[in-house]
Amino acid sequence: MTSNKQMDPEPSHLNPQGLLRLMTLVAGISILIIISAASFGIYKVFQYHIIRGAEKDAVRLSQLILAYEGKCLTDSDSRQMLSITPQDIAPLDLRFRAFLHPFGIVKIKIYDLEHRIIYSTDKSIIGHLDPNNQRLQRALTGVNDSKLEYKETVIDLAEEAQIDVDVVETYVPIRSEQGAILGCFEIYANVTHYREEINRGVITSALLLTLILGCVFGASFMLLRKSTYQLRQAQDRLRRMAITDPLTGAFTRREILTLARKEISRLNRAGDPTTVSPIALVMIDLDHFKNINDKFGHISGDQVLHQATRRIKLELRDYDLFGRYGGEEFLAVLPATDLDSALSVAERMRKAVCELPFDVGGRSLPITVSMGVSIIQGDAGDLLDALRRADEALYRAKKSGRNRVCCLEEASH
Repeated sequence: MTSNKQMDPEPSHLNPQGLLRLMTLVAGISILIIISAASFGIYKVFQYHIIRGAEKDAVRLSQLILAYEGKCLTDSDSRQMLSITPQDIAPLDLRFRAFLHPFGIVKIKIYDLEHRIIYSTDKSIIGHLDPNNQRLQRALTGVNDSKLEYKETVIDLAEEAQIDVDVVETYVPIRSEQGAILGCFEIYANVTHYREEINRGVITSALLLTLILGCVFGASFMLLRKSTYQLRQAQDRLRRMAITDPLTGAFTRREILTLARKEISRLNRAGDPTTVSPIALVMIDLDHFKNINDKFGHISGDQVLHQATRRIKLELRDYDLFGRYGGEEFLAVLPATDLDSALSVAERMRKAVCELPFDVGGRSLPITVSMGVSIIQGDAGDLLDALRRADEALYRAKKSGRNRVCCLEEASH
């Protein structure tokens, strides 16, 4: 089986897929914020126009009231002061109710300059003072003041209770013919019928904006996903180039040692070293490889390295690690492998190389390998020490005639 150790996952900030997911999340949140803010803004614009429209209507109504009822509202002598006698209230009330009802007015108050209510369709409040009313004070300086208010219950001019009502309260200054401020109207206009129109307008605008943003961000997402895929492919190629030997396809020396340290760390975390399977190291060296380069050339030597690597990797498990340690020397890291199993695997690798000659440039070349085996067991295992022992075992195999597997632990018995 071929050795095919998976690469460690990249940090999310370096992973194009993670970056794409992050940008998609940001885009989704941005769309939500844009739609929410736009909907709120559109609602406020509609609300503003309703308030301004109700204010204009209230000003016109106040002008009509003064035109038709001015004599009843002001002092008969000077016309420079609001004056409504108790006897005037009843007939004035009847006329106001009949006049204002078609305009959607649910309530009206008239204040004098002393902040006193001298007339209201709600008779219970006539005569009351409202000295702390800031809006009233503003109106008595000559400025119209309108505000949209929600009322749970309102008694209209027909003496009927209306539930769940939107009302624009408008303070309109009352002026004499010479322009002097005499008092103030407070006119309550029922604008509940606009609520459905506002909601419909806001929903329609939000859906249209959602469609536009969806199209724009969708097109951008497709382009970004394609670019991300290309970037991921480029990163994968660069990563493979960084961690694999371009000639043999095995891990580089740095990468095989890094992965070996990770396996040792995992072994140390696993628990009791006496109950956890050890890690085996197999140092591999092609015999008389310099002679191949000298006699047949470096291209032939490269072909031998490539074919030897392919034969050796076929004898390894998927989770075994295999790397080029340097020149014609290789290192196999066998997790969860005891000494007897490691020697058996090393012997299979040796036979895979030497039993059949290599086809190099039309020549049939017999190739042999020598191997040294060492074991790392739990906390007692040190990579440098294990490498040293495997290298010494390899040296012993060379000194003993080559084309064999040696182990220092075995030699000590």
